[in-house]
Amino acid sequence: MNRELMQYVAEGYREVSPVGLYGHESVLGDGMAHYEGGYRSVTADDMFGSCSELVQGGTAELYDPSLISAPLFQLLVVATLVAYLYMLLRSWHFIGSIWGGVFSGSSERVMAYMGGELPLQRFKLFAALIGGIVLSLTFVRLSDGYVEANSPIYTEGISQYAPLVAMLFVVVIVAWFYSLHKVVEWVTRSDVAAQLSAIGYIDFVRAVVLLYPLVAVWLLSDVAVDNWSSSAVVVGVTLVALLYVKDTFLLFVGKKISILYWILYLCTAILLPLSFLARLLPEHIG
Repeated sequence: MNRELMQYVAEGYREVSPVGLYGHESVLGDGMAHYEGGYRSVTADDMFGSCSELVQGGTAELYDPSLISAPLFQLLVVATLVAYLYMLLRSWHFIGSIWGGVFSGSSERVMAYMGGELPLQRFKLFAALIGGIVLSLTFVRLSDGYVEANSPIYTEGISQYAPLVAMLFVVVIVAWFYSLHKVVEWVTRSDVAAQLSAIGYIDFVRAVVLLYPLVAVWLLSDVAVDNWSSSAVVVGVTLVALLYVKDTFLLFVGKKISILYWILYLCTAILLPLSFLARLLPEHIG
């Protein structure tokens, strides 16, 4: 059997000598270091003085910078943990109420009846503040693997304040969500926008109550537990997202509003700011 020898021929290239590349005084060496002509062996005393001593050097440790190793990040995780445990201790009856009314849709009335309107608002605000901080830490954790070690975020010390920058993004998202509903309420002159805002608010509180333990483990997880904690968080977020979609859908159906408006609302209120962040962040964290 005859076998043809395959040979790659580069087109557009030609062989050149060292003279053609580096000038007439250049020669082609063998790649080895030659210490001739002015070089000599010296001791540590000759180079650094009589008090110097030659010792065996250790292996240099590889520095792997990380956003989640910053003291502020760790401090905020501990602070949210203390606040969450305090919320469980002081507001356990509210927590049972918000999940007890998931399918009946009467959770707001039940909580107000059990504890009064003012304690209810305080509980929701306290849980929302915890959720806002945790959401900021989540953004930092997700961005950690995409920031290069030589990025200005590390070299200029910005990584220490990454949670504060993420909080600014969360404030912008909340401001967008609030402004959108206020504008829609003013334009339509109906209470549908206010009810949608209340649904988003209470579902966010539910998400904080349900997902905080899982998210806290994921924020500080190492390689050994990262896979299962990430999967647990994804499952929990999916459940809460489906609950929010169900609540908003039932509201539109109950008000006899077209489903196209429901889809438009979800795209404008939720998907638009998320897509904006997904487009903006990769350009600034590299």
